[in-house]
Amino acid sequence: MDNLSSEEIQLRAHQITDESLESMRRILGLASESQDVGIKTITMLDEQGEQLNRIEEGLDQINKDMREAEKTLTELHKCCGLCVCSRNRTKNFDIFFLSSLRLIFIHHV
Repeated sequence: MDNLSSEEIQLRAHQITDESLESMRRILGLASESQDVGIKTITMLDEQGEQLNRIEEGLDQINKDMREAEKTLTELHKCCGLCVCSRNRTKNFDIFFLSSLRLIFIHHV
């Protein structure tokens, strides 16, 4: 630095200033991109949370429907118990009914 003229020192100072400004612009650009990614991430997480809430509500409804179906099946058993029904017919009905419930469950999911 001792051998440099004042013009060369001033030129070098401007060069360093320009490099610093360019570096700051890149940093600001990266910060802006990071902010955009963060906003998109929050939006996606919010949407996924809403989807999970809808799925949970759907599963609650399926659970409610299954309890109601089980209650109905129990009532049908009581009715069949009063009639002269063979156990084999009731068992086949149970298999058919439970298979139908599984199809309904799979369709809801």
